[in-house]
Formats: sequence, structure tokens, C-alpha cells
Amino acid sequence: MKTKKKAIKYFAAANSYGGFISYFDNIFNSVDYDKVYVLKGGPGTGKSSLMKKLSSNFLQKEYNVHEIYCSSDPKSLDGVIIEGEKGRVTMLDGTSPHERDAVIPGAIDEIINLGDGWDGRWLEAKRKDILDLIKEKSQSYKTAYDYLKIAGESNNTIKKYFTLKIDKSKLKSLAESILKDIAIEKSAKKQIRLLSSFGRYGEYSLDAFETTEKKIIDICGHKQASSILIKYLQSKLSNMGVDIIVYPSALDPGALDAIELINQPFIIRHASSETVNANDFFDLTQTDKERIKKAEYLTYEALEEAKRWFSIASDIHFRLEEIYSEAMNFEKNDAIFDKIVTDIDNIS
Repeated sequence: MKTKKKAIKYFAAANSYGGFISYFDNIFNSVDYDKVYVLKGGPGTGKSSLMKKLSSNFLQKEYNVHEIYCSSDPKSLDGVIIEGEKGRVTMLDGTSPHERDAVIPGAIDEIINLGDGWDGRWLEAKRKDILDLIKEKSQSYKTAYDYLKIAGESNNTIKKYFTLKIDKSKLKSLAESILKDIAIEKSAKKQIRLLSSFGRYGEYSLDAFETTEKKIIDICGHKQASSILIKYLQSKLSNMGVDIIVYPSALDPGALDAIELINQPFIIRHASSETVNANDFFDLTQTDKERIKKAEYLTYEALEEAKRWFSIASDIHFRLEEIYSEAMNFEKNDAIFDKIVTDIDNIS
């Protein structure tokens, strides 16, 4: 039996210690595509469902498909990328918090307004409910980000100890042993993707490398320790001119979860299994370890509260979706889907 082609999965935005951060401009740069479909419409108008349907259609046709998931709700899609032999097309959610208009109107970008399929009079009758829910949702997100900020301050304390106690000679020696089989290139291009998110489910990770044939170098140990090592390796790879995909941490964009070499068969990532233990390259005293443990506890407690408030915000969002869904004529979405499938078939 033929194995069904699988989508490449990642995130393009994150709820971080510093607030909401988006990599949409990097991942959905119009000049990188033959066609960009920007979806507009309120919650519950079928944006994610349309993208999931599109992904399934083109996976069955053996196209290369990227599924980009929502940072607050990893069961929902923020975007999909479809790559064929002749072209590359993307569809993305262009509504808040990653608002996007047509960057190159007509020539590449096309706005698709799913709001054309709703009953405006029904929504006008629900105006007060909608406004109240939007206000409540906004306040819940604000509280969640307040707790993320507190967690970030504790995390910075942990980072400080590891940064100050690094054995640079050991780090340099390890980096050289890891990079010895990697060939020098010329361009040093860098793409950005996210393997993880933080939202209603707390920290959530995608196994983006489950089907890879590349050699994986697992770096275990404390996450701050492995991130410092991975960032050091990124700097070395850039100096070597190597084209890479970097995977920043969702909560701490200044840290890295992994690096994938685009043209060479290597992936370097933080993992629990041991190939290299990053803890070996830090000289922490017992006092350092005790202070780190206290900061980790404070980080954990603040993240738990942030998780609770993201869950509250998501529940409010689902209530908004229910209102908008009742106002929708989804047959119009079906017609939009059929047209876009034909267009993409002709492009790619």
C-alpha cells in the first residue's frame, strides 16, 4: 500500500515572554510565491476549515504541503503552503493578531473575504453579545501576557547563571567536533519556523522531524544550556555560509530549539535523548543550582496562570465562533474552495 504523503508542520507566531510575536513576514513573503490568498472574516467563518480542506486535497495529489498552526490553538491552522513542480502558492489567515493585506495586489496577493457568506442582519442583532465577548477576550489575553512577562523575568535569571558560567574552550571544542562533517557553502540564507507554542494547552510541541531522513544530533541537558550551544552553532554555520532553517523557542525568541541544514543531511536540536549533554559545558556551583531551581519554580507557577488565562480567552473565542457560524452560509465557502483548487492546479 502506498504511504500517504504527510504535511510539514510548524508555527509562524508565538505567545512569548515579551508578548505576541509573529514570523508571518518571513514565512509568507509575497515575492516567494506565485500566488498568495489572504483570508478575511470573523471567527467561525471557516478560515481554518478551508485551509485544512485545501491541504488534504493537495496532499492526496502528492504535492508538498506545509501546514502552519495557530499559536494559541494548535488544532487550528493559520496558513497552508502548497508546492508543485511549476509553482508555489500559499493561503493564510490575514486577521488579527497577524493582520495582513494585499502586499502585491492582483499580481500575487488576492483577498478572500469569507464574511461575504454571512447574514449581516443576524450579526447586527447579536451586536451586544459580540462586543461583550470581544472585550472579555481582550482582557483575558492581557492577563495571560502579564503572567508571561513575570515568567520571562524568572527565566532571565536562569539564563544569566548559564551565560556567566559557560566554559568557552569546551564549547568551542564541541562545536568543532559537531561541524567537522558539514560542508562550507556560500549564501548563508536563513528561514524561520517554530516547533512549539504556548497557549490553552500550555507548552505544545510538533514533531516536525518524525519522517526526516536527515541525521539528527540530539543535545540534551538544561534547555538554557542546550540553547546556548545551538545558538553558538548557528553563528558558526552562518560564518560557513550554510543555508539553514532556525527554530526559535516560542516563549523565548532569543533561544533556539533546533537548526535544520537545508542542503545537507543534518538537524541539530534540543531533546531528552542524549547524543551531546550541554550541561557538561557549564561550571555551576551548588548555590547557582539552588537559585536556578527557585527561579524555575517561579517560572512554572507564572506559566500555569498564563495557561489558565489563555484557556479562558480561547473558550470566549469559541463562543464568538458559534455566533458567527450560525450567521454563515458555508455553501459560498465551498464555491471559493472549488475555484481556488482549479487556480492552484493551473499555477503549480
